[in-house]
Amino acid sequence: MVSTFHGLETSKRSLLTQSTALSTVGHNISNASTAGYTRQRVNMTNADPVYVPGFNRVHTPGQIGTGVQYDSITRVRDSYLDLQYRRENQDLGYYTIYNSTMEAIQTMINEPSDNGVSAVMDKFWNSLEVMNRDANLLSARVDFIGNAKNMADTFNKIGTSLNTLEADISSNTTIKLNQANNLLDGITKLNDTIRKIEMLGDNANDYRDQRDVLLDELSKIVDVQYAEDAEGMVNVYSGGIQVVNALQPTYLTQNDVATITGGEIGGYKKSLEDIELVRNQLNAMIDTLVRGEIEVTMPNGYKTSTDMIAENDVNVTDAAGNVTAIPAGDTIPAGSKITSPVTFKVNGFNGLHQLGYSINTPAETGIAFFTSKDNSVPFTIDNIQVNAEILADTNKVAASGQYDLGGANGTDMHTIKGNSDVALALTSLRDAKFTYPVALTSLSEGTTDDYFRAFVSDLGTRSDIAITNYERSGNLVDNVEIRRQATSGVSIDEELTDMLRFQHAYNAAARNMTVVDEMLDRIINNMGIVGR
Repeated sequence: MVSTFHGLETSKRSLLTQSTALSTVGHNISNASTAGYTRQRVNMTNADPVYVPGFNRVHTPGQIGTGVQYDSITRVRDSYLDLQYRRENQDLGYYTIYNSTMEAIQTMINEPSDNGVSAVMDKFWNSLEVMNRDANLLSARVDFIGNAKNMADTFNKIGTSLNTLEADISSNTTIKLNQANNLLDGITKLNDTIRKIEMLGDNANDYRDQRDVLLDELSKIVDVQYAEDAEGMVNVYSGGIQVVNALQPTYLTQNDVATITGGEIGGYKKSLEDIELVRNQLNAMIDTLVRGEIEVTMPNGYKTSTDMIAENDVNVTDAAGNVTAIPAGDTIPAGSKITSPVTFKVNGFNGLHQLGYSINTPAETGIAFFTSKDNSVPFTIDNIQVNAEILADTNKVAASGQYDLGGANGTDMHTIKGNSDVALALTSLRDAKFTYPVALTSLSEGTTDDYFRAFVSDLGTRSDIAITNYERSGNLVDNVEIRRQATSGVSIDEELTDMLRFQHAYNAAARNMTVVDEMLDRIINNMGIVGR
């Protein structure tokens, strides 16, 4: 038999349920602009009826309902979209950093432009050609030395900028590791809170939102894989290691950077690799130009400054005027005058310059045009410089290939005025084909101009790939986020509609309770009073 107060109980349940629904709507509206908030819904269900199945049927027919109740308050969330978002977000973090680095490197190289590396190298070669026309002209020598120094300084500046960029990346990597570790701490603490709440049968909706925000932020910094266990705690993996094991975080260190494949830290790692590649490519060009083996042909009249091996048959005269035939592969003694063109193998710009003679009296030979700041080889963009002796004395530019003997004892060398055999040979190096280290650019043999163009082309290709992937990742993240917001975001219009619906339901339940109260009042206070 139905209880006398059954109607009141049914109305009370409705009031409580609709009130909870209204409170949840208010919570949604309040957090409409909260980052990472997921809209919540009250899951309503009809309460169990008065009678349960049994062997005997009650006299009153039908199942008498007991109203409405809610069994949970849940988040409207699609875990698949979360997985997609975090996967694309780590790519976005990766390419954001990598693209920024490539833009910085391109700015350093400054190509194409009127004051980039290629323009500086052009001025160096062009001033050498001017000096070749009159090797004794002071202004030509000054201009050539100035442009050579400018070229060396330009490469030094690039080297310094690359070093600074590397230092910045290393510093930022440490900062990002600390940020990631703080997020791991937060995820671990929220794991504990969520476990405790959900052990009691409730849904830790707001704490789950906070944890999802931390996972989103973590996916921007490192590559993230995660799985939720039966107690509602997430286990997180990054860089091939488990960084969150339920309630225990494992902090990332510099040693883990090598295994991190995504996120901003992955982008920093890739950036350092490309900076090293750019440095190696430029170092190879510099070292090859300064001391890479190359064949040069010296004209008739050249006087050898040191013992040299002839690459072809040649006739020479000694100091006494004796003519000697030197077959290919044999050594031409120092001080011999070439009477037919001969080809030598020399070690780059320096090796060729060391064959020439300065215009000092007595003339000097064996002077290296470029030196390294630390007196080491190979030559690099960091250590190349013009020989300090040449900077101090322009006469020491060894442009001449011929000399006469003079002085009191007839042994003092002085260059023949107007001769620029070595300057001409140095100028020809612009079109000479050098051999470069393999696997650095697409070019293994060619001129320095060819090599630099190949370098710029390679850098441009990698930069284009970086910006394409950056834009693609950004579009994918935006697309997934739009879909996520369509599912989980708060729509004010929808919430206001629900508010009206729950408000009317609440008012109706209250009205029903009033009616039941009036009925009971009639029975209790106005029945059974006949004969009083």
